[in-house]
Amino acid sequence: MNLTWLEISKKALLNNVSEIKKRIPKKTKFIAVVKSNAYGHGLLEVVKTISKNVDYFAIYSFDDALLLRAKKITKPILMLGRVFPAQLFLAIKNNIELSVSNFDVLEAAQKFSGNKKIAIHLCVDTGLGRDGFIFSDSKKILQLLAHKNIEVKGLYTHFAASDDSAFDAYTKKQVAELLKWKNALAKIDIHPLIHASSTAGTFISDFECCFDAIRIGGGIYGLWSSQEVFDLHKTETNLLPVLAWKAVIVELKHLPKGAHISYGCTFQLKRDSKIAILPVGYFDGIPRISSKKSSVLVNKIKVPQLGRVTMNMIVVDVTDVKKIKVGDIATIIGGKKNQVVSTEDWGDWSGSFNYEITTRINPNLTRKLIS
Repeated sequence: MNLTWLEISKKALLNNVSEIKKRIPKKTKFIAVVKSNAYGHGLLEVVKTISKNVDYFAIYSFDDALLLRAKKITKPILMLGRVFPAQLFLAIKNNIELSVSNFDVLEAAQKFSGNKKIAIHLCVDTGLGRDGFIFSDSKKILQLLAHKNIEVKGLYTHFAASDDSAFDAYTKKQVAELLKWKNALAKIDIHPLIHASSTAGTFISDFECCFDAIRIGGGIYGLWSSQEVFDLHKTETNLLPVLAWKAVIVELKHLPKGAHISYGCTFQLKRDSKIAILPVGYFDGIPRISSKKSSVLVNKIKVPQLGRVTMNMIVVDVTDVKKIKVGDIATIIGGKKNQVVSTEDWGDWSGSFNYEITTRINPNLTRKLIS
């Protein structure tokens, strides 16, 4: 018996892909980013739902790429994470395209023997200061890329702050740096797929960032990358939350005014109260730092969480819920109309943000696809 589970909406997933496609040229390829268990939504559940509607899947873990191939997913797969020379054979065998930002892989590719070329996307650092070659590496890279064993499928970068208009000039500078790489590759007759924009990048209207492809993560799941982007575009692009999190009430009881709740006696009841126990805690993905700040929905009523979040349980105050019994279902994330507990709410309560909330939900929890 599942006491807690996630519901993943197929309708919302397909809606979000469709809504984002409306913003981009028809020729632009759609790379669906499903890394980190599809942002916590369930890798296989998401991939199987949207496979016919996107052009590529991008993952971070090589094991995830192999899993998708084992599950007969035939769409192109781009590995965003670090790869090592020892993985080249499996990558070729399973038709996995590799992100390369390290010379060791390029140099190993020169020595690799086989009938098929090693398909790579060149990752370049245009201002994020994270993974990627810098332009001073370009002379050596161009020499290595001329080798017959290497097929440059893509060239890409990561924007540092495309979700913040205060950094528009910086984003434009990153675009200019990426175009330098494009032009350098063109001089040796290499014309790869160019991609830079994540969800926020597709909403930049005053300069072109879509290039040949977009890489969409959060938007697929109805997660806006910033409040600014949401406020500016919520009316024109209707992204729907994909994930709902439910749990069964496993215990109810009455406690008197003055009773302490949970470890550390950090909360004391201010009235005679009825409390409910939910079988979820920080093991499942409830942030401990959200203790005494968060709320859940019980029978469509928003009720506060009391005391410290523990490993496997939280306590909520259901005094004001008139009809309630053990076995009733509480909504931890989700809801309808004005009664909603969102991932953004949990981000506020924990000093975090929506992406972190969903990706930290325990991957062992059941994900149920619903229509």
